[in-house]
Amino acid sequence: MVAFAARTHPGRRAGENEDSIGCDPEHSLWFVADGMGGHAAGAVASHVVKDTLLELAGTTRLDDAVLRAHEAVVADAARVAAHAGMGSTLVAAQLRAGRVTIVWVGDSRAYLWRRNRLRQLTRDHSLMEELRMRETLSEAELRQHPNRHMVTRTLGLGSPVPSRYDARLRAGDWILLCSDGLNDELTDEAMGGILRTSRTPDEAADALIAAALDHGGNDNVSVVIVAYDEAGKGLRSIELSARTVILLSIAVGAVAAVAVAAVRTFFHG
Repeated sequence: MVAFAARTHPGRRAGENEDSIGCDPEHSLWFVADGMGGHAAGAVASHVVKDTLLELAGTTRLDDAVLRAHEAVVADAARVAAHAGMGSTLVAAQLRAGRVTIVWVGDSRAYLWRRNRLRQLTRDHSLMEELRMRETLSEAELRQHPNRHMVTRTLGLGSPVPSRYDARLRAGDWILLCSDGLNDELTDEAMGGILRTSRTPDEAADALIAAALDHGGNDNVSVVIVAYDEAGKGLRSIELSARTVILLSIAVGAVAAVAVAAVRTFFHG
């Protein structure tokens, strides 16, 4: 059983909302796409990505569906001159058999909220992430950098290679997907504070959007939260400590020895 909430808001900037969010609970698929391009082409790009992923849901591996979305954006841009140069980031999550698969291109992010701790699962395809890896810049310096919104992989442009992350879920886990309009305004600590006081995905999504707007709302902001609950019960019992495994092995061996002795006694009196 999976509960979820999905919100998108144009923010306080002028123009059309170029974010698109997609939800297909039947195929356990959720995603956020953040479009870019002049003359509202960014909105077109993110909608092309959305339509493609929803059309392919349940029939195509997520990685392949993302590449098909890239091809669809390229094809649309080739047909309409005003759409030339448009593109879109994407972060998508699919749940199956107690696991989550995250596939992304660009700087839209996925986080895991587990036991009151927020952990980023994706690594931005961006100049900022490259600078973070190569240089000792503080978080404040990164947030003020003039090229902080420059992405290095985009659906619709070049030959993007999607990244992928797979993880086993536990009962009570929340998956948070967002466009950069959220994490540009709020630190991970601030987002964690909001999640900590939210009882449901709906409450959390509304609070995150409101906080992003209160902190400036300088970009479109989108949030999708997927809560994995009782369907995951029993997963925690799989994660046994080394000591537990040893004790179980000894117990199984002892039972086997008793069984063998009983059989010998039966046949040999």
